[in-house]
Amino acid sequence: MPTLEQVFSQTKNSFSASHILVGFDKCDRLHGHNYSVTVHLKYNQVAPKSLIDFRIVNTAIKHELQILNQKILLPEKSSQIKIESTLKGKNWQVVVDNKKYSFPKQDVIILEGIEQTTTENIAFYLHQKLSVWLRQNYPNLVKTLEIKIAENLGNQAKYSSPI
Repeated sequence: MPTLEQVFSQTKNSFSASHILVGFDKCDRLHGHNYSVTVHLKYNQVAPKSLIDFRIVNTAIKHELQILNQKILLPEKSSQIKIESTLKGKNWQVVVDNKKYSFPKQDVIILEGIEQTTTENIAFYLHQKLSVWLRQNYPNLVKTLEIKIAENLGNQAKYSSPI
């Protein structure tokens, strides 16, 4: 029996965010993208009536993307970007080379376990978040989760792994 699959449209799943990529030429300054996200589920062998409703999965995807939307994404594990709490805990002070930034904490998301906020690593980060949700809500139903993110036309990355 072939593996059943579902793809969740990139046109409905998107977010905008800023980041700094140290060592990536002109990307080592603060800049942003309008990201589009495609989620692809491969199921274990099941009947088509047991597929997860598109609306439910899209709600879970949108929840994770809303957390990132209109934020400055910073890597938790970077050895080149220093992040410190400042202004009595209200701001993050971010030091990159000779540049110093100060951002209100509510405008920043620090991505746990990430060294650089590349598109590849953001795909991995979202994969981790959605894998947890799928395992909690649909144990043993989904075999593989694939996250594909495009930061602009022609520049995209994907992360696919069993959950």
